[in-house]
Amino acid sequence: MDALTTPLPKDWEIKTFRDISTINQGLQIPISQRLKAPTEHAKFYITIQALNNRKEFEYIKTYNESVVCHKDDILMTRTGNTGMVITNIEGVFHNNFFKINFDRTLINKDFLVYFLSLEQTQKTILRKAGTSTIPDLNHNDFYSLSIPLPPLNEQIAIANILSDVDRYLYSLDALILKKESIKKALSFELLSQRKRLKGFNQAWQKVRLGDICEITTGSLDANEMVHYGKYRFYTCAKEYYFIDKYAFDTEAILISGNGAYVGYVHYYKGKFNAYQRTYVLDNFSEHIIFVKYFLTMFLQSHIQTNKNEGNTPYIVMATLKDFEILLPPLNEQIAIANILSDVDNEIISLKNKKRQFENIKKALNHDLMSAKIRVLKK
Repeated sequence: MDALTTPLPKDWEIKTFRDISTINQGLQIPISQRLKAPTEHAKFYITIQALNNRKEFEYIKTYNESVVCHKDDILMTRTGNTGMVITNIEGVFHNNFFKINFDRTLINKDFLVYFLSLEQTQKTILRKAGTSTIPDLNHNDFYSLSIPLPPLNEQIAIANILSDVDRYLYSLDALILKKESIKKALSFELLSQRKRLKGFNQAWQKVRLGDICEITTGSLDANEMVHYGKYRFYTCAKEYYFIDKYAFDTEAILISGNGAYVGYVHYYKGKFNAYQRTYVLDNFSEHIIFVKYFLTMFLQSHIQTNKNEGNTPYIVMATLKDFEILLPPLNEQIAIANILSDVDNEIISLKNKKRQFENIKKALNHDLMSAKIRVLKK
């Protein structure tokens, strides 16, 4: 392998993929010949779109065995999102994939999957695929890849260690999803008054958003971000970017004013800047964190009936100012905000832990594949 330069143990070998495998491309099927529902002999059509969407599946009834993928096979995208590794899936695969028919007497499947997913392997694949708008890995370039091969029992041991880390990451994913589901349900119950906290029974008041805060917009173009800027820069994306100058120094709620994420809600306290179609809400007379949770829960449905359609959907200032919020007394606002913030902090902690273990897996994968860490006695 190009990037693994550590001297390897004597019982390891360097092989090329031409030595250990053959590959074949999948089947290009016209849309008109794809079935929208399964039949007795039809198979799931494995495409990048289906794997990304996981909702709109298609099926193929005419195929030969060479383009059939079984659960113990390995597929890899050869064009577009080149290098994506797929396994544990069944169906007929698209022409964008290579099926890697590897020598199972020499290589453990899971070991091979982890090697192909290794950051340095991915970089080599992308380099060989070229720098055109649509990278394309050809057969010869794939076959020229090299792989360090320990004895089969050590391959299995390496794969088992990385699989253990993966299982822990899957458990974190499941826990994050569970916590997010709990937060969503709890938010609705508390913010709609279906559930009242003990000791609070006063009536809630309906107010206009524009009556409890000041609403302005940023003034910059979206492309004024810089990679290593000092301050946050909020556009109409889900993520924030960075910039070298700030225009706001406040505690604010920021709402995307147009685009695919119109109505998306951010919260920030400090110095920042904003795109000209991003709404900045500050100087609240009510508890800002409570308002943030209320907007996150209920603003989208209001926007869907009030947004202006076109090539780029957008909302106007009046849509936000006229949005009605149900407000409990301030002490109940604080109590509700604290409960939801506690759940948010748990989710953030879990996501940080997941990132930490993803980095551990990344480093461990490299060290195991390069024999920097040995898992069997020498």
